Amino acid sequence: MFKKIITAMLILSLVVIPFMAFADDTTSSTSDNTTTSTQAVTSNDNTTVSDSVYDQTSGDSTTIQNSQIDAINSQIQELEQELETAINNNQFAKALEISNKIKALEQKLKTLSQNDQLEAQIADLKTEAINDFQNGQIDNAINVIKQIISLKHSQDNYALLGKIYHMVKKDNTPHVFANGKEVLSDVNPMIYNNRTYIPLRAVANAIGVDNNAISWDNNNRTVNIKTGNINIYMPVNTTNIKVNGNAKAIDAPAIIYKNRVMVPLRAISQLFNKSVNWYQEGQIATVGD
Repeated sequence: MFKKIITAMLILSLVVIPFMAFADDTTSSTSDNTTTSTQAVTSNDNTTVSDSVYDQTSGDSTTIQNSQIDAINSQIQELEQELETAINNNQFAKALEISNKIKALEQKLKTLSQNDQLEAQIADLKTEAINDFQNGQIDNAINVIKQIISLKHSQDNYALLGKIYHMVKKDNTPHVFANGKEVLSDVNPMIYNNRTYIPLRAVANAIGVDNNAISWDNNNRTVNIKTGNINIYMPVNTTNIKVNGNAKAIDAPAIIYKNRVMVPLRAISQLFNKSVNWYQEGQIATVGD
């Protein structure tokens, strides 16, 4: 029964049901002050759901894609005729303008083709995840869903992964993702004072800050981050920091835990203008998605 329920949930969630997760610092009582909205659907006929809903949605998407490609090809053909006429009439300025339009449409065709290949790859991975769940290979299925997220890190896919984490009891500690990739470290993220904390270097590296840009002043118990046009001075155990020499207060302090500087995920991410979403079910935090 468990396998049938989770397989049906996987199919419906990946293909049909929109899951949305929003970050809102003023409305939630969950960690990192965010909210999550989800929907749950069950079915008495899981096989029918697998065969009909999944295939139908895929077909509709392919039809729309093919229609767009046909329309662009038709525009290109018309423009090529106009280009030939302009050249024959020595209207070279007009010919250049038409030529640029053709190039733009050809680039759009290329993008559509790449998107088509991506969606095909994701569809194959969805099928693989469903098969893994049906065979009881839960960890394999979770890893496949992470592959899908790395290709298309949408809120729907994160919410689905969170729901599965919750159902299989893998939500004891937070899971942090940055730009579709899980942030891993020798010290796990944790919830402390209703905030998600993560090792500084792990999250900094994940959002593009090099290790060389981070230094630790043991005498002053302070982290310094110098990268690009930002210079952060962050003492531990205080919310008072400096950014480019200007005093600034953050909502939670950096702390020392297991010989690692742990920073509040939202605060450090916002210093680098990265958005943070929190998915309460499954304890997932995302940065930059």
